[in-house]
Amino acid sequence: MPQAKRSLNVLVVGAGLGGLAAGLALQTDGHKVRIIDAVPEFAEAGAGIRVPPNSSRLLLRWGVDLEKMKKSVSRRYHFVRWKDGSTMVKLPFDNIVETHGAPYYLVHRADLHEALLTAARYAGVEVLNHKRVVSYDFEVPSATTQEGEVFTADLVIGADGIKSIARPLLTGKPDIPRDTGDVAYRILIPGEKLLANPDLADLITDPCTTSWCGPDAHLVGYPIRNGELYNIVVCATSYNETTDEVWVIKGDNGELCTRFAGWEHRVQKLCSLTGDFMKWRLCDLPDLTRWVHPSGKAVLLGDSCHPMLPYLAQGAAQSFEDAAALRQCLALDIDLKSALDRYETTRRPRATLVQAKTREHQYILHIDDGEEQRLRDQRLQINGDENPVFWGYDERRKWLFSHDAEVLAKESANWPISASGSGVTAR
Repeated sequence: MPQAKRSLNVLVVGAGLGGLAAGLALQTDGHKVRIIDAVPEFAEAGAGIRVPPNSSRLLLRWGVDLEKMKKSVSRRYHFVRWKDGSTMVKLPFDNIVETHGAPYYLVHRADLHEALLTAARYAGVEVLNHKRVVSYDFEVPSATTQEGEVFTADLVIGADGIKSIARPLLTGKPDIPRDTGDVAYRILIPGEKLLANPDLADLITDPCTTSWCGPDAHLVGYPIRNGELYNIVVCATSYNETTDEVWVIKGDNGELCTRFAGWEHRVQKLCSLTGDFMKWRLCDLPDLTRWVHPSGKAVLLGDSCHPMLPYLAQGAAQSFEDAAALRQCLALDIDLKSALDRYETTRRPRATLVQAKTREHQYILHIDDGEEQRLRDQRLQINGDENPVFWGYDERRKWLFSHDAEVLAKESANWPISASGSGVTAR
C-alpha cells in the first residue's frame, strides 16, 4: 500500500459515499482530512445499493467493516420479460470472488454510509455537519459556508454531487444537469410479505438480482439486510412529475399498481405490497472538459464530475475508484498539480465510458416489443461483444468488476469499443 510522499491538509466538501471514501482513503495514507457537509445530521435515507467487486475490494482494504453489515449476496442476474415473466437470460454470479477477487454485496445505502462514516472517524477524519458551502477560492484554496466560516486547506476536493457548486467554478463553465426523461422509484418491501406469498418467496430464499424489462420501464429487485427487506428500483419514462426545482417527490401504491397493471403477475403482486415511496428525477451531465482546477489545488470526485445513471449500478463504485486513484496519485513523488493531473488522466477515460454505457442502457432495457426487442433478447444469450448489456459479456464484466483502481499502471484502463457493436442502438 502507498505511503504519501507529502502530508496534506485536505478539505472534502460533501459527506456522501464518495466523499467519505476519499476522506478515509487519504487519511489512512498519512494526510489530515476534514469533511464538511450541509446536512444537520446523518439520518437513515435511501434504499438498496449494489456493491460490486471493483468497489468492495477497496472498502475492505481501507478497513470498512462489511462483514458485520447486514447484507445479501446475489447468486445470479436474471433478466425476465415484462409480459409473462419468462427468462431472457440468467447470468451466474456464484463464482464472483474466485473470478473477480472480491465479493458482490447487496446492501442498504444507509448501512454502507454508516460503515464508511464509522471507518473514517476511527481513522481520524474530522466530519462536520451543518456546513453549507456557498463559495470557493481555489487559489488559496478555501471554502466559505453560509454562516461565513472559512475552511482552508492544501487541497480541496469537491464531492458535492450532481448539483455541485464547485463544478462550474472549477471548470469555468456554467452547467445545468440534463433531464434524461426518466424517473426512478425507490421502494422497500418487508421481506416477510414476500415470504408469505408462494409466488414471491423465492425472491428472498433464492436471492438474485431480477430485472423485468418492458416498454418504457424496467424494474430491478433484490433482497437486502439478509432478506429483511426487498429492494425495488423502477426506472421509467417520466410523466412530468418532477420540475427543475423539485427533483424528488412522493409516489403512492395506487399510482404504481395502475402503471404496471399489464405486467406479469409477480410484478403486480410486488406493486400491491408497496406503501409510499420516493420518485427521483434522473439527470446526468455532458462530459466535463476538466476535473482539476488550473491552480492545482482543487479537484472533483464522484457525481460532481461524472454522475451515473443507475442502469449499470456503478455510481458509488466509480466514486470509490476515484478515491483509490487519487490516493495513489498523491503518493507519487511528484508535485501536487502533476499528481492531480495524473488522477484525471487515469480516471476520466474509464469513468466517461461507464457513464456513456449507462446512457445506452436506458434505451436498451426499455425497448418496445417488436423486431428490435427480439434481436436484443436473442443477443442477450451471446457471451460475446454482440451482447447489448455491457457486462453481459464475460470479458467486459471482468474489465468492470476485476479492476483495481489502486493499480495505476494497469493495462486496459479503458475498454476497446468494437466496430461490430451490439446491433441495438441507443437513441
